[in-house]
Amino acid sequence: MLDPARKAEIDEAVMRRDARIVWRAHALANRSYASIEAPSPIAVADIPPASGDTIYEGAIIALALFPTVPEALPAVVDALSGPGRPAGVLACHAAPAGVIVEWDPQRTAVEIILGTVDVELRRFSSGRTAELLSPLPAAVLAAIAARGLQTPQITKQRILELIVNP
Repeated sequence: MLDPARKAEIDEAVMRRDARIVWRAHALANRSYASIEAPSPIAVADIPPASGDTIYEGAIIALALFPTVPEALPAVVDALSGPGRPAGVLACHAAPAGVIVEWDPQRTAVEIILGTVDVELRRFSSGRTAELLSPLPAAVLAAIAARGLQTPQITKQRILELIVNP
């Protein structure tokens, strides 16, 4: 989990650039994620560096996956971190009884990641639970919904929650 002083330091750096930051912390995975939305791009150099931080230029999806059959976990880890992993995977971390995968949704669709995981899980007759760890910007949510519902007209400008509560 992120140290409160470090979080405050990042919050201050983001606010100085008239940007908005949304945090999500996950105790079991011992990880914190933030999503920054700004009127103009914020460079990675604008966020004060600290040991152990990973800062990505664009939006990512971080998902914790927990197989129902523990023996399936090494196969899932290998599929998400090995040489044949999906192109957009940025990192794959161990978590208690599961794995955390971080990927670029611009390069790899959610369906590819989950499909890859499910192929491995089927070999063990395993199900899974998944938990979203990272806050997602409205544009990413809209793109996922548009793909899943096969309705390309869904955009962030059409998400009711954003219209009512900007």
